Amino acid sequence: MQPIVDCHKSDSSTTRTKIVCTLTPQRADEATLRQLVEAGMDVVRVNFSHMSVGDADPMLEAIARVRAEMNIPLAVLLDTKGPEVRIFGFAEPVELKRGDRIIIHSYIDDDIEESIAPAEKRFHTNLHNVGKLVEKGARVLLMDGYIEGNVIGREPDAIEVEINNDGCLRPRAHLSLPGVDYPLPFLSQKDAEDIRYAVRAGFDYLALSFVRTAEDIFQVKHLIRETDANSSIRIIAKIESKQAIEHLDAIIQYSDGVMVARGDLGVELDLEDVPIMQKRIIEQCYLSGKPVITATQMLESMIHNRVPNRAEVSDVANACYDLTSAVMLSGETAIGDHPNLVVSTMDRIIRRVESSFDYESMLMRHKEKVQTRDLTTIIGYNAVSTAYQCKASALVVFSKSGYSARMISKLRPHLPILAFTPDEKVYHQLSLNWGVFPRTVPDMIDFEQMVTYALDVAEDEGLVKRGDLVVIVAGLPLGKRGTTNMIRVESVGKNRLPGRVLHGGEVTSSIVHVETDADLEHKGIAGCIVVLGHFEKSFTTSLRYASGIISPNDEFAGDLEVLGMAYSIPVIVGVRNADTLLPEGVTVRIDSENELVIEV
Repeated sequence: MQPIVDCHKSDSSTTRTKIVCTLTPQRADEATLRQLVEAGMDVVRVNFSHMSVGDADPMLEAIARVRAEMNIPLAVLLDTKGPEVRIFGFAEPVELKRGDRIIIHSYIDDDIEESIAPAEKRFHTNLHNVGKLVEKGARVLLMDGYIEGNVIGREPDAIEVEINNDGCLRPRAHLSLPGVDYPLPFLSQKDAEDIRYAVRAGFDYLALSFVRTAEDIFQVKHLIRETDANSSIRIIAKIESKQAIEHLDAIIQYSDGVMVARGDLGVELDLEDVPIMQKRIIEQCYLSGKPVITATQMLESMIHNRVPNRAEVSDVANACYDLTSAVMLSGETAIGDHPNLVVSTMDRIIRRVESSFDYESMLMRHKEKVQTRDLTTIIGYNAVSTAYQCKASALVVFSKSGYSARMISKLRPHLPILAFTPDEKVYHQLSLNWGVFPRTVPDMIDFEQMVTYALDVAEDEGLVKRGDLVVIVAGLPLGKRGTTNMIRVESVGKNRLPGRVLHGGEVTSSIVHVETDADLEHKGIAGCIVVLGHFEKSFTTSLRYASGIISPNDEFAGDLEVLGMAYSIPVIVGVRNADTLLPEGVTVRIDSENELVIEV
């Protein structure tokens, strides 16, 4: 057995909120990746707004090598450019002063990115018929709102804007017209090509920029099926506009997760509404069992500084208190001076916040909110409750698709959710889910073998210790999706010995060893499970007082089968080394259904 050793997620005090790091080709060398993983990175974000397919190939190769070398789950997310509205027509930054008047003209040719406007203070935009979309007096925001203005004149394909504050306008800056539904196709040629590449290259997640309605998600799903009908890439919808807010329920329902992209959302909404909306989106997502990423400017001052400002620390902390699945770093890790320090700082903040949670009270508060007819959620809730009541050390979930682990994740339990899956893609994808620590397991047919394997891995990694209780959640029969139907409590490090059942029944009791008539006479076997090192016909009458019989061999199988039937007690033979592995006084359970003797 090769246990999965997760180098930075290896004890019960680890962070449950995951960390997403944006990386560029220059920041995706193996040494940097290893350092970021050790600092706390769970997901690599690759931003295709500023990249091409050729740029990403070396990144993916480096990530694959680091995954294999460190033996870790690490998700990779491609973030699309999306239907962005920008201004063009100039190659160098332009200084704008309050009171300046500029012209923004619709430009319909394909060479817009190389175009140069014919006059000073005149710019191009990829938004067609821009003058028909706004009224006089409408707000115009440039560079994510750092420069503001108002429309003072318009023609069908142009607007005149009076600038309200000083600022330096960078080439290809964002143009925002709050409240306007931009008549742009959701999928550009670049986005379609990038999505096909993400599917073929094996990305785990696809983050869709500027999703407006569920129809945008359906369009992408159709493209994914055309590219590879068997693709299991998962879709994260980025919430960045008022239109997305209006269709939030459907977007959450039909996506696999959501990103709260607070930069563009803060331009579309009044600033004071953004934190309120953030809380609403996070709650809706985690109660739906969908991961939610909180993004934008979380530790932005650390792009150059070694210490974040206090407001940023509170921002990260509040996102954790809201129970976000993950927090995201953008420029801090993509271009920042101290990427490792930023990640370790965020990890430290998360760790401190999570240590202050009252998890049992949190489960009770969520009880009404997560009530559902979904059997997996019901099983998950009862598993977490059972774990708290018996003071278990971990939740072990066997899941081929990861669905069971995600449904338990939405309950935000204190215990680590050790999700064992035979699917490597699911293994990496689950690294985005709150509190889920994925592990691989061989695609075994025998459930008891899987239990033994999982408990051994958990003990080897130090997640649990000998004698700890673990609550197991699984679906039987194994390998069938959507069959989560079982909760079981197991003790770590106890013997689980297979044998052959001659007479069935379930019994739990303490062990007594019997070799001779003298043992039967002097040892109290009434109500105990007898381990027979030897058998004589003369034992028969006395053995009727035992609650069960275990034999290390099957030499006397015929006699013991008759005895079990006569006295209606469980009998299991061929339990190798039972006489040495099960000392007198230890308590065991004869599990006839699975033909096991289990130390409890």
